[in-house]
Amino acid sequence: MSDTVTNFDFDSAAAMHHDHRQWESDVSMWREDIDNWKEAHRSTFEQLKRIEERLREHVASLNSHADQLDSHEAHTLQHEHAVAAEFRDRTQTTERSVADHAKEAKEHERLRDAHERIKKHHHTAMAHVAMLTATLDAAM
Repeated sequence: MSDTVTNFDFDSAAAMHHDHRQWESDVSMWREDIDNWKEAHRSTFEQLKRIEERLREHVASLNSHADQLDSHEAHTLQHEHAVAAEFRDRTQTTERSVADHAKEAKEHERLRDAHERIKKHHHTAMAHVAMLTATLDAAM
């Protein structure tokens, strides 16, 4: 808070001079703040470029994840048809059908874990973007 004298003290030149020196000091500090903020903004623009690059990488990762889901879905359907064909004439499983099913189960678990990691990461990143957007959209 400024050290400005009250209206009642304006009757002396010394009091006015004191105010002026304080105001000059205030303005000097404010300019220093502005210089620091400008540097922070410059740095932030560089960070935003990196953020955009990372978001584009995340989009590519999401596309890759979707491709993996498509592949898994196709393999699961193929496996289901193979199981149905195998068990038309018998009721016992074979070592191969058990191994194939275990492989599909392991892949499904891997995809589920990956999906949960992606979901958590996505929600966290989007929450931060939303907070930043709301902060910047608010009036200063």
